[in-house]
Amino acid sequence: MLDDTILSRDILQKVCLGAYPEDDRVLEPVLADFVDIAKTITDSDYGSIFIMEREDDEVRIVAHREEGELLDELPNLLQLDTESPGIFTWVYHNNETYMSNDVSKDPYYFPAFKDVAADLIVPIRLQGKPVGVLSVESRERGHYTEEHRGRLEDFAEAISLVIARLWLTRYSRRRGYDVEIVGISAEIRGIEEMVKRVAATREPVLLTGESGVGKELLAHAIHYFSPRREHEMMIVNCGAFADELLASELFGHVKGSFTGAHRDKAGKMQLADRGTLFLDEVEAMSPRLQVMLLRALEYGELQKVGEDRSAHRVDVRIVAASNQDLREMVAEGKFREDLYYRFNVFGIRVPALRERREDIALLASYFLGRFRDDNGDGPIKFTDDAVDVLRRHHWPGNVRELRNAIRRAAVLCDGDRISVHDLPSAVVRAANALPPTAAAPSAEIDLAEARLDGAIANHIQRVLKAVDGNKSKAAEALGIPRTSLYHKIRKYRIASAND
Repeated sequence: MLDDTILSRDILQKVCLGAYPEDDRVLEPVLADFVDIAKTITDSDYGSIFIMEREDDEVRIVAHREEGELLDELPNLLQLDTESPGIFTWVYHNNETYMSNDVSKDPYYFPAFKDVAADLIVPIRLQGKPVGVLSVESRERGHYTEEHRGRLEDFAEAISLVIARLWLTRYSRRRGYDVEIVGISAEIRGIEEMVKRVAATREPVLLTGESGVGKELLAHAIHYFSPRREHEMMIVNCGAFADELLASELFGHVKGSFTGAHRDKAGKMQLADRGTLFLDEVEAMSPRLQVMLLRALEYGELQKVGEDRSAHRVDVRIVAASNQDLREMVAEGKFREDLYYRFNVFGIRVPALRERREDIALLASYFLGRFRDDNGDGPIKFTDDAVDVLRRHHWPGNVRELRNAIRRAAVLCDGDRISVHDLPSAVVRAANALPPTAAAPSAEIDLAEARLDGAIANHIQRVLKAVDGNKSKAAEALGIPRTSLYHKIRKYRIASAND
């Protein structure tokens, strides 16, 4: 019987997110790791994974990986299965798990791997719809149980988080944007899940949080996860315009409606028809504009500046953002209560960077990788001291401040490592003024490897703590030999209660 302490759903998701590379062009090696994990948690002999997308009712393979001894070097399983048709096709089209403990009696099974006796296939879903299949095979008849089934379904759910990021990246790159959400903290994973849920609706979303936390990035994510992604996303910073100009920017104007209006102009709301309108610093809107916007939202009609009546019907999804407490502004009479509740159908608070410190090293590594992509070869690592300073800084400017600090350090660095001396002096002084914090499990591991290793080390450390440092009990709980546990303790530099 599988031990629930080995790989809980939370650990599975964290490991998958940590293993995800920023560059979706290297997805294949990650899929290979996922197949290995699937085989391990189900004690299987073979495994395969296929990621697909549907275009004009045709299923196209985006990426795939097969681990096992194929019969006579057959082409990939899904192509064969589609021709059969077989279990893979059935699972994908029916969006259901399929378990067969005796494939010799299964009319759907297409023989591809050698000596297969049992098969378990689960769908990989994104927003509830299938985007792939994950399969494991055993040479032992009757091998698979409901526990194996549940474990593999949990793992497929974790994989979907990785695929979600891949989809995000691809859709955003078509429009020239980069909307990758980086982080493994519980806060960020919760926001990702919320984004996936609300994106499929047409309801407004209100994003709140300090300046620089990434509210605009999440607005892009909501758009590109939504059915509206093939239409425009327009952006208006409400704090950047005077009242009359903001009205024109939002709703458009007719020729002669005010000084300088030499021709008719469509507003961003009309340009975003069937798409998304992102309103940043929405608290800066005047009461008059709030009334105009509320009417447009309620009735789907907008009236250009200078027009006598509403003449333009629009279908626009609103995502609003504010770094102020709009509830407090409502209480003070500075913001319309009805508009606040219209915006706040789905409210998402984006945490400050200091509230999710476990993401700082990952974000730093991500920004460094982006710098290298933009500028060619550059420093590839951080020293341990530099990572410690980054973790301890308060980051009042949040993710934006961290990004700028990393890019500056990458320029100033002379060697292949970014040290404390390369970081902005204000960051170093502020970090040194704070008491030292406990190092994260992966603090001394190369950041290029820390994503996956950090999650594993953290899990082993928790198990050791639960058994008061008894390595024999820990190895038994983890389901690995004691010698393997000692190897991992040395590899990840894990301290136990008995050390």
